[in-house]
Amino acid sequence: MTMKKITIEDVAKRAGVGIATVSRALNNSEGISAKTKEKIMQVVEEMGFAPNSSAQSLKIRQTRQIALAVPDIRNAIIPDIAWSVEQAAKQHGYRVVQINTLGNAMLELDTLRELKKLHVDGLVIMPLAYPPQLEAMINQASVPVSVINYGKKMSADLQADIVGMALQEGKLVMDHLLQIGRQRIAYAGAPKGKIEERYRAYEQSIDHVDPSLVYFGEDFSFETGRQAANYFYSLKHMPDAIYAVNDMVAIGIVNRLKELGVRVPEDVAIAGIDNNLWAAVTTPQITSVSIMGSEVGRLAAELLLKRIQYPGSEYERVEFEPRLIVRESSVKMSPAVQG
Repeated sequence: MTMKKITIEDVAKRAGVGIATVSRALNNSEGISAKTKEKIMQVVEEMGFAPNSSAQSLKIRQTRQIALAVPDIRNAIIPDIAWSVEQAAKQHGYRVVQINTLGNAMLELDTLRELKKLHVDGLVIMPLAYPPQLEAMINQASVPVSVINYGKKMSADLQADIVGMALQEGKLVMDHLLQIGRQRIAYAGAPKGKIEERYRAYEQSIDHVDPSLVYFGEDFSFETGRQAANYFYSLKHMPDAIYAVNDMVAIGIVNRLKELGVRVPEDVAIAGIDNNLWAAVTTPQITSVSIMGSEVGRLAAELLLKRIQYPGSEYERVEFEPRLIVRESSVKMSPAVQG
């Protein structure tokens, strides 16, 4: 009876880690904890895997392609990120395969599960749903992963490079609206579980959350903003400021409030997040927080390409400083104008 040959994939599956992690353990490379290495070597011994024959198994036929998984290419900030990833990849002789996850938890996980089928050498992923299994799936991924992280704190043990923000961008919005004297501040966002840190900044910035001043729409679109404006307009007492989860929602709010005869910023101040192109050309121009989309996308791709070339290097955590850009939609009004 012929015995099944034990492969590195078998070892990775039994140990609950990715193939690259097993490779690091076998080659005594950096970027792996002593505990994880010990666990892998125990599995190697139990399964009878021969490290001296692993070199052939570890050879990866590079495709010169990487994947980019984003929530929704229709969101105006995503093209900036995608463009920067593509330009960085081109400089290194790589192509980019783009995937839209629609911010769906299952699609985010499916992207990680099906990396082999995509025939790529690595993945840049921008999560939105952050399902509970996400980090484990990243750790078990068959190729290196780089994470663009705008929504949630991630584990220090995550086996991926992470690029994100050093400060909570939502806090910059709330601090600004409070500083210009707004007291009845509303929040307009997508489902509560999506980019939850932005809603948390709203909760933490005020003494008490009035549920009537919170609107959760279906997505991050212009139409969600219009629906939010309709809702706030229907209240007996309208808010005097609205913090929008992103610029597309903010633009939708401004558009609809103008149709309803509500003055921005005289009656209601508006501020969003992303600093996409349309925020600066809408009338009035919209206050927004720049999340450095182009810079974040470029660096996430650069870190991934570096890891493809040097798989044993230490994982990097890079944080950019978000910047509040004050525009016409939330300028501080003088008492005379306010009256």
